[in-house]
Amino acid sequence: MAIGAGFSSRTAWKKENKQGVYGVPIACGANDQLPLISEALVRNIEKGLDNTVRHKAGYGGSDMLGKLVSGTITMEAVYRGIESILCSAMGFSHYTNSPETIASGVYRHTFELAEHLATESWAAGDGILAGGGCLAGDNKVRRGTLCIDKSVSIWEFISTYINEITIKGDAKGAYIDLEMLPHNLDRASATNTSSGGWTIPNEDWLSILFPDLVLWVDDYSASVALTVDDAIGISEFEIKLSNNLSVEQDSLSGLYMADPRRNGKRLVTGSFTFPRYENNIFLNDLDAQNKLMAMLKFTGSQIGATGYYRTLWIWLPTLKFDRVEAPMGGAGLISVKHSFTAEVPAAVPAGFPSQAAKEMVIQIQNDFATNPLK
Repeated sequence: MAIGAGFSSRTAWKKENKQGVYGVPIACGANDQLPLISEALVRNIEKGLDNTVRHKAGYGGSDMLGKLVSGTITMEAVYRGIESILCSAMGFSHYTNSPETIASGVYRHTFELAEHLATESWAAGDGILAGGGCLAGDNKVRRGTLCIDKSVSIWEFISTYINEITIKGDAKGAYIDLEMLPHNLDRASATNTSSGGWTIPNEDWLSILFPDLVLWVDDYSASVALTVDDAIGISEFEIKLSNNLSVEQDSLSGLYMADPRRNGKRLVTGSFTFPRYENNIFLNDLDAQNKLMAMLKFTGSQIGATGYYRTLWIWLPTLKFDRVEAPMGGAGLISVKHSFTAEVPAAVPAGFPSQAAKEMVIQIQNDFATNPLK
């Protein structure tokens, strides 16, 4: 008899088909395995208890009203294999401009924030060209099938949206937390019957390490770009995107969650922690509510012999600090944590990608040649 254990488990993610239907899973396969660290996805049964007045004090029974699924996963941040995750969380990757071919075998993906995460038709402004490969019925689909082989059975989370994504790091490493909203959970799937074909891209995810990071921060400017002189040393960081998706049921979805929609504005927040309290520059920015701009850049190993390197950029065109904490825990050094909210910039800052017209843009450079949204 199989016994579930984390060391014998596998996890995979596959964005659902561009002509797929909500609530219908897709098979995970080659290059779809994820670098999972932990997961906490659960089935919640909503019940209506028997409240009729009878001669007994206890509940006599219940009726099932809903079969909802939700929870979180944490995975390692890597340079290859998270393109679909980033695209599904952010919402958009230009049809023809992403990935950009930098050199032979080197591609740069750009993931932009979208107004909606529900299924939408491709539009002319998305880069669709005549004869460009977009067929009737092709849509922008931002949900995926998440599968976890727990040895006893494969847990298949169908039509899963990413409600929140948090990219964070410290001296121990860099990680990605995801809050997931699946439509349903199937533990006896006819689609994903084996994890044997779930493989790792290039047999190595190539971890993003905290020492790979440089952080540049300075006053927002549409004319003066960030430079190496704006680099600052931090001991921790966190960038969080909250998509504010609704969890609802209706008479068509029955017991399950209806196809989620954004239920308000998205929110991009974050924090930087400085290991030593050495000046008041950013505290003054907090008091004055000055607009800043920031870039986080992680640089990994070379891609073959191309002279180009695996890279992840997080661009924050405009941010304002909300809170500063500099607590004293005793006789040791005082660290400072600056928390912020990102805003839509007045104009694309100097030196930023042209797509940086919203609160955040993520780019990743590697050897993966396919646009995951297509």
